[in-house]
Amino acid sequence: MAIVVLGMHRSGTSCIAGMLEAAGVATAGASTVRSWDNARGHHERLDLVRLDEAVLAHSGGHWLAAPAAVRWTPAHERERDQLLATSIDGRPVLLKDPRMLLVLPFWRASAIAFDVIAVVRHPLAVARSLESWRELPLADGVALWLAHNRALAADRARHGYRVVDFDRPKPDVVRAVSEALGDRVGEAALAAGYDEPLVHHDDHDPPADVPGLREAIVLHHELVGGVHASRATGFPRAALAAFTAQLRAGDVAAAVASARTAIAAAGDTAAVLVPVVTALVRQRAIGEASGLVDACATRLDPGLAALLQGKLRLARGDAAGAIAVLEAACAVERPLFQARPLLAQALRGAGRIAEARDAIERAATEALYPHGPLATLAEWHWLDGEPEHALGAMARAIEAAPAHRRGRLRTRRAEWLIARGDREAARRELALAIDEDPGYARSREVLARRS
Repeated sequence: MAIVVLGMHRSGTSCIAGMLEAAGVATAGASTVRSWDNARGHHERLDLVRLDEAVLAHSGGHWLAAPAAVRWTPAHERERDQLLATSIDGRPVLLKDPRMLLVLPFWRASAIAFDVIAVVRHPLAVARSLESWRELPLADGVALWLAHNRALAADRARHGYRVVDFDRPKPDVVRAVSEALGDRVGEAALAAGYDEPLVHHDDHDPPADVPGLREAIVLHHELVGGVHASRATGFPRAALAAFTAQLRAGDVAAAVASARTAIAAAGDTAAVLVPVVTALVRQRAIGEASGLVDACATRLDPGLAALLQGKLRLARGDAAGAIAVLEAACAVERPLFQARPLLAQALRGAGRIAEARDAIERAATEALYPHGPLATLAEWHWLDGEPEHALGAMARAIEAAPAHRRGRLRTRRAEWLIARGDREAARRELALAIDEDPGYARSREVLARRS
Protein backbone atom coordinates (compact mmCIF):
# COMPACT_ATOMS: atom_id res chain seq x y z
CA MET A 1 0.00 0.00 0.00
CA ALA A 2 1.39 3.41 -0.99
CA ILE A 3 2.49 5.76 1.76
CA VAL A 4 1.47 9.37 1.17
CA VAL A 5 3.21 12.19 3.06
CA LEU A 6 0.83 15.13 3.30
CA GLY A 7 2.09 18.57 4.28
CA MET A 8 2.66 22.14 3.16
CA HIS A 9 5.83 23.33 1.38
CA ARG A 10 8.76 23.99 3.76
CA SER A 11 7.00 22.04 6.54
CA GLY A 12 9.35 19.10 7.06
CA THR A 13 7.79 16.78 4.51
CA SER A 14 11.18 16.11 2.91
CA CYS A 15 12.63 15.23 6.30
CA ILE A 16 9.76 12.82 7.03
CA ALA A 17 10.10 11.27 3.56
CA GLY A 18 13.85 10.90 4.11
CA MET A 19 13.17 9.07 7.37
CA LEU A 20 10.84 6.63 5.59
CA GLU A 21 13.39 6.04 2.83
CA ALA A 22 16.23 5.53 5.32
CA ALA A 23 14.17 3.06 7.35
CA GLY A 24 13.29 1.08 4.21
CA VAL A 25 9.56 1.60 4.73
CA ALA A 26 8.90 3.02 1.28
CA THR A 27 10.74 4.64 -1.60
CA ALA A 28 10.04 7.34 -4.14
CA GLY A 29 12.35 5.60 -6.64
CA ALA A 30 14.90 7.17 -8.93
CA SER A 31 12.69 9.79 -10.61
CA THR A 32 12.88 12.40 -7.85
CA VAL A 33 13.43 16.13 -7.67
CA ARG A 34 16.74 17.43 -6.31
CA SER A 35 16.98 21.20 -6.18
CA TRP A 36 19.30 23.62 -4.45
CA ASP A 37 16.58 24.68 -1.99
CA ASN A 38 16.82 21.15 -0.56
CA ALA A 39 20.07 19.60 -1.71
CA ARG A 40 19.48 16.31 0.12
CA GLY A 41 16.41 15.76 -2.04
CA HIS A 42 12.69 16.45 -1.91
CA HIS A 43 11.77 12.75 -2.42
CA GLU A 44 9.17 13.92 -4.95
CA ARG A 45 8.59 11.81 -8.04
CA LEU A 46 8.51 13.85 -11.23
CA ASP A 47 5.50 11.93 -12.54
CA LEU A 48 3.60 12.63 -9.31
CA VAL A 49 4.34 16.36 -9.32
CA ARG A 50 3.49 16.67 -13.00
CA LEU A 51 0.18 14.86 -12.40
CA ASP A 52 -0.73 17.18 -9.54
CA GLU A 53 0.24 20.19 -11.67
CA ALA A 54 -1.93 18.88 -14.51
CA VAL A 55 -4.95 18.43 -12.23
CA LEU A 56 -4.42 21.89 -10.72
CA ALA A 57 -4.18 23.46 -14.17
CA HIS A 58 -7.29 21.55 -15.35
CA SER A 59 -9.08 22.93 -12.28
CA GLY A 60 -8.00 26.51 -12.96
CA GLY A 61 -5.42 26.69 -10.17
CA HIS A 62 -1.72 26.23 -9.51
CA TRP A 63 0.56 25.70 -6.52
CA LEU A 64 0.20 29.32 -5.42
CA ALA A 65 -3.57 29.42 -5.90
CA ALA A 66 -5.92 26.66 -4.78
CA PRO A 67 -8.74 26.02 -7.27
CA ALA A 68 -12.34 26.64 -6.22
CA ALA A 69 -13.19 23.07 -7.20
CA VAL A 70 -10.99 20.15 -8.22
CA ARG A 71 -11.67 18.58 -11.62
CA TRP A 72 -9.88 15.80 -13.47
CA THR A 73 -10.05 13.59 -16.53
CA PRO A 74 -10.10 9.80 -17.02
CA ALA A 75 -6.46 10.05 -18.13
CA HIS A 76 -5.59 11.70 -14.81
CA GLU A 77 -7.42 8.89 -12.99
CA ARG A 78 -5.41 6.23 -14.80
CA GLU A 79 -2.12 7.93 -13.92
CA ARG A 80 -3.19 8.32 -10.29
CA ASP A 81 -4.21 4.70 -9.85
CA GLN A 82 -1.06 3.47 -11.53
CA LEU A 83 1.02 5.51 -9.08
CA LEU A 84 -0.94 4.28 -6.06
CA ALA A 85 -0.54 0.66 -7.17
CA THR A 86 3.21 0.95 -7.77
CA SER A 87 5.77 -0.98 -5.74
CA ILE A 88 9.52 -0.52 -6.14
CA ASP A 89 11.86 -3.41 -5.34
CA GLY A 90 9.16 -4.92 -3.16
CA ARG A 91 8.62 -1.73 -1.15
CA PRO A 92 5.54 0.52 -1.20
CA VAL A 93 5.85 3.65 -3.27
CA LEU A 94 6.42 6.86 -1.33
CA LEU A 95 4.24 9.68 -2.68
CA LYS A 96 5.10 13.12 -1.39
CA ASP A 97 4.16 16.42 -3.00
CA PRO A 98 2.68 19.42 -1.16
CA ARG A 99 0.36 20.02 -4.13
CA MET A 100 -1.52 16.85 -3.14
CA LEU A 101 -3.21 18.88 -0.41
CA LEU A 102 -4.71 21.21 -3.02
CA VAL A 103 -6.11 18.30 -5.07
CA LEU A 104 -7.03 15.88 -2.26
CA PRO A 105 -10.54 15.17 -3.63
CA PHE A 106 -8.83 13.77 -6.72
CA TRP A 107 -6.67 11.39 -4.66
CA ARG A 108 -9.47 10.42 -2.29
CA ALA A 109 -11.67 9.50 -5.28
CA SER A 110 -9.44 6.50 -6.03
CA ALA A 111 -10.65 3.03 -5.11
CA ILE A 112 -7.05 2.15 -4.18
CA ALA A 113 -6.39 2.71 -0.47
CA PHE A 114 -3.24 4.40 0.80
CA ASP A 115 -1.63 5.20 4.15
CA VAL A 116 -1.16 8.82 5.20
CA ILE A 117 1.50 10.46 7.32
CA ALA A 118 0.63 14.14 7.78
CA VAL A 119 3.02 16.82 8.99
CA VAL A 120 2.48 20.45 9.97
CA ARG A 121 4.86 23.27 10.88
CA HIS A 122 4.17 26.66 12.46
CA PRO A 123 2.77 29.06 9.81
CA LEU A 124 5.24 31.83 10.58
CA ALA A 125 8.22 29.47 10.24
CA VAL A 126 6.86 28.29 6.88
CA ALA A 127 6.16 31.83 5.67
CA ARG A 128 9.65 33.00 6.64
CA SER A 129 11.21 30.03 4.85
CA LEU A 130 9.22 30.82 1.70
CA GLU A 131 10.26 34.46 2.00
CA SER A 132 13.92 33.44 2.20
CA TRP A 133 13.91 30.87 -0.61
CA ARG A 134 11.20 32.18 -2.95
CA GLU A 135 11.06 35.89 -2.00
CA LEU A 136 7.37 35.39 -1.26
CA PRO A 137 5.93 38.15 0.97
CA LEU A 138 5.03 36.95 4.46
CA ALA A 139 1.32 37.60 3.93
CA ASP A 140 1.33 35.47 0.76
CA GLY A 141 3.19 32.70 2.60
CA VAL A 142 0.62 32.71 5.40
CA ALA A 143 -2.24 32.63 2.86
CA LEU A 144 -0.59 29.68 1.14
CA TRP A 145 -0.18 27.92 4.51
CA LEU A 146 -3.89 28.43 5.22
CA ALA A 147 -4.97 27.08 1.82
CA HIS A 148 -2.96 23.88 2.28
CA ASN A 149 -3.68 23.27 5.93
CA ARG A 150 -7.41 23.94 5.73
CA ALA A 151 -7.46 21.06 3.26
CA LEU A 152 -5.37 18.96 5.64
CA ALA A 153 -7.67 19.72 8.59
CA ALA A 154 -10.79 18.81 6.58
CA ASP A 155 -9.24 15.56 5.36
CA ARG A 156 -8.02 14.63 8.85
CA ALA A 157 -11.53 15.25 10.23
CA ARG A 158 -12.94 12.75 7.72
CA HIS A 159 -10.24 10.08 7.93
CA GLY A 160 -9.04 10.35 11.51
CA TYR A 161 -5.23 10.17 11.23
CA ARG A 162 -2.80 11.96 13.53
CA VAL A 163 -0.68 14.91 12.46
CA VAL A 164 3.07 15.05 13.15
CA ASP A 165 4.08 18.36 14.74
CA PHE A 166 7.38 19.14 13.03
CA ASP A 167 8.16 21.88 15.55
CA ARG A 168 8.67 19.26 18.27
CA PRO A 169 12.18 18.02 19.14
CA LYS A 170 13.65 15.20 17.08
CA PRO A 171 12.72 12.32 19.49
CA ASP A 172 9.08 13.47 19.48
CA VAL A 173 8.96 13.67 15.68
CA VAL A 174 10.55 10.23 15.31
CA ARG A 175 8.12 8.74 17.83
CA ALA A 176 5.12 10.32 16.09
CA VAL A 177 6.15 8.92 12.70
CA SER A 178 6.68 5.47 14.22
CA GLU A 179 3.23 5.58 15.81
CA ALA A 180 1.67 6.76 12.54
CA LEU A 181 3.14 3.62 10.95
CA GLY A 182 1.58 1.46 13.65
CA ASP A 183 5.00 0.88 15.24
CA ARG A 184 5.94 -1.33 12.28
CA VAL A 185 9.38 0.30 12.18
CA GLY A 186 11.75 0.92 15.05
CA GLU A 187 12.49 4.49 16.07
CA ALA A 188 16.23 4.02 15.64
CA ALA A 189 15.84 3.22 11.93
CA LEU A 190 13.65 6.28 11.40
CA ALA A 191 15.95 8.52 13.42
CA ALA A 192 18.83 7.69 11.08
CA GLY A 193 17.04 9.56 8.31
CA TYR A 194 16.32 12.70 10.35
CA ASP A 195 18.96 15.14 9.10
CA GLU A 196 19.17 17.46 12.09
CA PRO A 197 21.48 20.17 10.62
CA LEU A 198 18.88 20.82 7.90
CA VAL A 199 16.07 21.40 10.41
CA HIS A 200 15.69 24.97 11.60
CA HIS A 201 12.72 26.67 13.22
CA ASP A 202 11.93 30.37 13.17
CA ASP A 203 8.54 31.25 14.62
CA HIS A 204 9.58 33.76 17.29
CA ASP A 205 8.55 37.43 17.43
CA PRO A 206 5.52 37.23 15.12
CA PRO A 207 4.80 40.52 13.31
CA ALA A 208 1.48 42.01 14.33
CA ASP A 209 0.45 43.16 10.87
CA VAL A 210 0.56 40.00 8.76
CA PRO A 211 -2.95 39.34 7.41
CA GLY A 212 -4.26 35.87 8.21
CA LEU A 213 -1.53 34.99 10.72
CA ARG A 214 -3.86 34.93 13.74
CA GLU A 215 -6.26 32.57 11.93
CA ALA A 216 -3.34 30.41 10.80
CA ILE A 217 -2.00 30.11 14.35
CA VAL A 218 -5.44 29.05 15.62
CA LEU A 219 -5.65 26.37 12.91
CA HIS A 220 -2.10 25.24 13.68
CA HIS A 221 -3.02 24.76 17.35
CA GLU A 222 -6.08 22.74 16.32
CA LEU A 223 -3.97 20.48 14.10
CA VAL A 224 -1.30 19.79 16.74
CA GLY A 225 -3.69 19.42 19.67
CA GLY A 226 -3.38 22.90 21.09
CA VAL A 227 0.26 22.48 22.17
CA HIS A 228 3.05 24.23 20.32
CA ALA A 229 6.71 23.77 21.18
CA SER A 230 8.08 27.13 20.05
CA ARG A 231 11.80 26.96 19.45
CA ALA A 232 14.46 28.61 17.33
CA THR A 233 17.30 26.28 16.40
CA GLY A 234 20.05 27.68 14.31
CA PHE A 235 18.31 30.06 11.92
CA PRO A 236 20.03 33.45 12.15
CA ARG A 237 17.12 35.73 11.27
CA ALA A 238 18.59 38.88 12.88
CA ALA A 239 21.90 38.58 11.00
CA LEU A 240 20.08 37.98 7.71
CA ALA A 241 17.81 40.98 8.32
CA ALA A 242 20.93 43.09 8.87
CA PHE A 243 22.45 41.70 5.65
CA THR A 244 19.34 42.66 3.66
CA ALA A 245 19.18 46.18 5.12
CA GLN A 246 22.89 46.83 4.55
CA LEU A 247 22.75 45.56 0.99
CA ARG A 248 19.78 47.81 0.22
CA ALA A 249 21.75 50.74 1.62
CA GLY A 250 24.66 49.91 -0.68
CA ASP A 251 27.07 48.93 2.12
CA VAL A 252 28.31 45.69 0.58
CA ALA A 253 31.21 45.23 3.00
CA ALA A 254 28.93 45.42 6.05
CA ALA A 255 26.39 43.15 4.33
CA VAL A 256 29.06 40.50 3.67
CA ALA A 257 30.15 40.67 7.32
CA SER A 258 26.55 40.07 8.41
CA ALA A 259 26.30 37.22 5.91
CA ARG A 260 29.39 35.59 7.41
CA THR A 261 27.83 35.90 10.87
CA ALA A 262 24.61 34.32 9.63
CA ILE A 263 26.42 31.47 7.87
CA ALA A 264 28.52 30.72 10.95
CA ALA A 265 25.39 30.48 13.09
CA ALA A 266 23.39 28.30 10.69
CA GLY A 267 23.10 24.57 11.03
CA ASP A 268 22.25 24.33 7.33
CA THR A 269 24.84 26.39 5.47
CA ALA A 270 23.03 26.21 2.13
CA ALA A 271 19.80 27.60 3.62
CA VAL A 272 21.65 30.86 4.28
CA LEU A 273 24.31 30.87 1.56
CA VAL A 274 22.12 30.36 -1.52
CA PRO A 275 19.76 33.31 -0.85
CA VAL A 276 22.75 35.46 0.16
CA VAL A 277 24.62 34.66 -3.09
CA THR A 278 21.48 35.38 -5.12
CA ALA A 279 21.09 38.78 -3.45
CA LEU A 280 24.76 39.65 -3.96
CA VAL A 281 24.57 38.76 -7.66
CA ARG A 282 21.70 41.22 -8.07
CA GLN A 283 23.95 43.91 -6.61
CA ARG A 284 26.77 42.82 -8.95
CA ALA A 285 28.90 41.95 -5.91
CA ILE A 286 30.25 38.89 -7.71
CA GLY A 287 33.68 38.76 -6.08
CA GLU A 288 32.20 38.97 -2.59
CA ALA A 289 29.73 36.20 -3.38
CA SER A 290 32.51 34.01 -4.78
CA GLY A 291 34.55 34.48 -1.63
CA LEU A 292 31.64 33.33 0.52
CA VAL A 293 31.15 30.22 -1.62
CA ASP A 294 34.85 29.34 -1.41
CA ALA A 295 34.81 29.75 2.37
CA CYS A 296 31.80 27.43 2.70
CA ALA A 297 32.73 24.83 0.07
CA THR A 298 33.57 22.04 2.52
CA ARG A 299 30.22 22.45 4.27
CA LEU A 300 28.08 22.21 1.15
CA ASP A 301 26.41 19.21 -0.46
CA PRO A 302 28.37 17.66 -3.37
CA GLY A 303 27.91 19.69 -6.51
CA LEU A 304 26.41 22.77 -4.86
CA ALA A 305 29.67 24.72 -4.49
CA ALA A 306 30.55 24.06 -8.15
CA LEU A 307 27.02 25.01 -9.21
CA LEU A 308 27.21 28.33 -7.35
CA GLN A 309 30.69 29.13 -8.69
CA GLY A 310 29.49 28.35 -12.21
CA LYS A 311 26.54 30.69 -11.73
CA LEU A 312 28.90 33.41 -10.49
CA ARG A 313 31.28 32.99 -13.43
CA LEU A 314 28.36 33.30 -15.81
CA ALA A 315 27.23 36.44 -13.99
CA ARG A 316 30.78 37.81 -14.43
CA GLY A 317 30.62 37.08 -18.16
CA ASP A 318 33.17 34.26 -18.03
CA ALA A 319 31.18 31.60 -19.91
CA ALA A 320 34.26 29.58 -20.88
CA GLY A 321 35.44 29.46 -17.27
CA ALA A 322 31.98 28.48 -16.10
CA ILE A 323 31.89 25.37 -18.28
CA ALA A 324 34.48 23.37 -16.30
CA VAL A 325 32.92 24.00 -12.89
CA LEU A 326 29.39 23.37 -14.16
CA GLU A 327 30.53 20.12 -15.78
CA ALA A 328 31.86 19.15 -12.34
CA ALA A 329 28.50 20.09 -10.81
CA CYS A 330 26.76 17.83 -13.33
CA ALA A 331 29.19 14.95 -12.74
CA VAL A 332 28.24 14.24 -9.11
CA GLU A 333 26.14 11.15 -8.40
CA ARG A 334 22.86 13.07 -8.12
CA PRO A 335 23.33 16.47 -9.76
CA LEU A 336 21.20 19.39 -8.70
CA PHE A 337 18.81 20.19 -11.52
CA GLN A 338 19.91 23.83 -11.83
CA ALA A 339 23.38 22.74 -12.95
CA ARG A 340 22.16 21.38 -16.30
CA PRO A 341 20.45 24.48 -17.76
CA LEU A 342 23.29 26.64 -16.44
CA LEU A 343 25.81 24.42 -18.25
CA ALA A 344 23.77 24.87 -21.43
CA GLN A 345 23.89 28.66 -20.95
CA ALA A 346 27.67 28.51 -20.44
CA LEU A 347 28.17 26.43 -23.57
CA ARG A 348 26.17 28.91 -25.62
CA GLY A 349 28.02 31.84 -24.10
CA ALA A 350 31.28 30.21 -25.14
CA GLY A 351 30.05 29.85 -28.73
CA ARG A 352 29.47 26.08 -28.59
CA ILE A 353 26.00 26.38 -30.08
CA ALA A 354 25.24 22.77 -31.02
CA GLU A 355 26.42 21.47 -27.64
CA ALA A 356 24.33 24.11 -25.87
CA ARG A 357 21.21 23.06 -27.77
CA ASP A 358 21.78 19.40 -26.94
CA ALA A 359 22.34 20.29 -23.27
CA ILE A 360 19.15 22.35 -22.97
CA GLU A 361 17.16 19.56 -24.66
CA ARG A 362 18.51 17.11 -22.06
CA ALA A 363 17.63 19.54 -19.29
CA ALA A 364 14.05 19.64 -20.58
CA THR A 365 13.69 15.86 -20.24
CA GLU A 366 14.74 16.05 -16.57
CA ALA A 367 12.95 19.26 -15.60
CA LEU A 368 9.93 19.42 -13.36
CA TYR A 369 8.73 22.22 -15.65
CA PRO A 370 10.09 21.28 -19.10
CA HIS A 371 8.54 24.30 -20.78
CA GLY A 372 11.28 26.50 -19.28
CA PRO A 373 14.23 24.88 -21.07
CA LEU A 374 12.15 24.44 -24.23
CA ALA A 375 11.27 28.14 -24.25
CA THR A 376 14.97 28.95 -23.85
CA LEU A 377 15.75 26.73 -26.84
CA ALA A 378 13.07 28.54 -28.85
CA GLU A 379 14.61 31.93 -27.99
CA TRP A 380 18.00 30.68 -29.10
CA HIS A 381 16.63 29.54 -32.45
CA TRP A 382 15.05 32.98 -32.97
CA LEU A 383 18.27 34.78 -32.06
CA ASP A 384 20.17 32.50 -34.47
CA GLY A 385 17.92 33.46 -37.39
CA GLU A 386 15.93 30.20 -37.47
CA PRO A 387 12.31 31.39 -37.13
CA GLU A 388 10.64 28.12 -38.13
CA HIS A 389 12.63 26.18 -35.57
CA ALA A 390 11.87 28.89 -33.00
CA LEU A 391 8.12 28.67 -33.61
CA GLY A 392 8.23 24.86 -33.41
CA ALA A 393 10.25 24.83 -30.20
CA MET A 394 7.92 27.38 -28.58
CA ALA A 395 4.92 25.27 -29.61
CA ARG A 396 6.55 22.35 -27.77
CA ALA A 397 7.11 24.59 -24.73
CA ILE A 398 3.46 25.64 -24.73
CA GLU A 399 2.29 22.04 -24.97
CA ALA A 400 4.51 21.07 -22.03
CA ALA A 401 3.37 23.98 -19.83
CA PRO A 402 0.38 23.98 -17.47
CA ALA A 403 -2.39 26.29 -18.67
CA HIS A 404 -1.65 29.14 -16.25
CA ARG A 405 1.96 29.31 -17.49
CA ARG A 406 1.16 29.45 -21.20
CA GLY A 407 0.15 33.09 -21.58
CA ARG A 408 3.64 34.59 -21.79
CA LEU A 409 4.84 31.74 -24.02
CA ARG A 410 1.95 32.20 -26.45
CA THR A 411 2.49 35.96 -26.42
CA ARG A 412 6.14 35.54 -27.32
CA ARG A 413 5.21 33.15 -30.12
CA ALA A 414 2.59 35.66 -31.34
CA GLU A 415 5.25 38.39 -31.53
CA TRP A 416 7.33 36.14 -33.75
CA LEU A 417 4.31 35.37 -35.94
CA ILE A 418 3.67 39.12 -36.33
CA ALA A 419 7.31 39.62 -37.30
CA ARG A 420 6.83 36.89 -39.91
CA GLY A 421 3.71 38.60 -41.27
CA ASP A 422 1.23 35.93 -40.12
CA ARG A 423 -1.09 38.30 -38.27
CA GLU A 424 -4.11 36.02 -38.20
CA ALA A 425 -2.19 33.18 -36.56
CA ALA A 426 -0.82 35.71 -34.07
CA ARG A 427 -4.34 36.90 -33.24
CA ARG A 428 -5.45 33.32 -32.51
CA GLU A 429 -2.40 32.76 -30.32
CA LEU A 430 -3.05 35.94 -28.34
CA ALA A 431 -6.73 35.06 -27.85
CA LEU A 432 -5.66 31.73 -26.35
CA ALA A 433 -3.04 33.48 -24.20
CA ILE A 434 -5.65 35.84 -22.73
CA ASP A 435 -8.05 32.96 -22.10
CA GLU A 436 -5.46 30.79 -20.37
CA ASP A 437 -3.66 33.50 -18.41
CA PRO A 438 -5.91 36.56 -18.10
CA GLY A 439 -3.58 38.16 -15.56
CA TYR A 440 -0.69 38.50 -18.04
CA ALA A 441 -1.19 42.07 -19.32
CA ARG A 442 1.33 41.92 -22.16
CA SER A 443 -0.96 39.63 -24.20
CA ARG A 444 -3.56 42.42 -24.39
CA GLU A 445 -0.91 45.03 -25.13
CA VAL A 446 0.43 43.07 -28.10
CA LEU A 447 -3.11 42.37 -29.32
CA ALA A 448 -3.97 46.08 -29.10
CA ARG A 449 -0.88 47.05 -31.09
CA ARG A 450 -1.65 44.41 -33.71
CA SER A 451 -5.17 45.79 -34.08
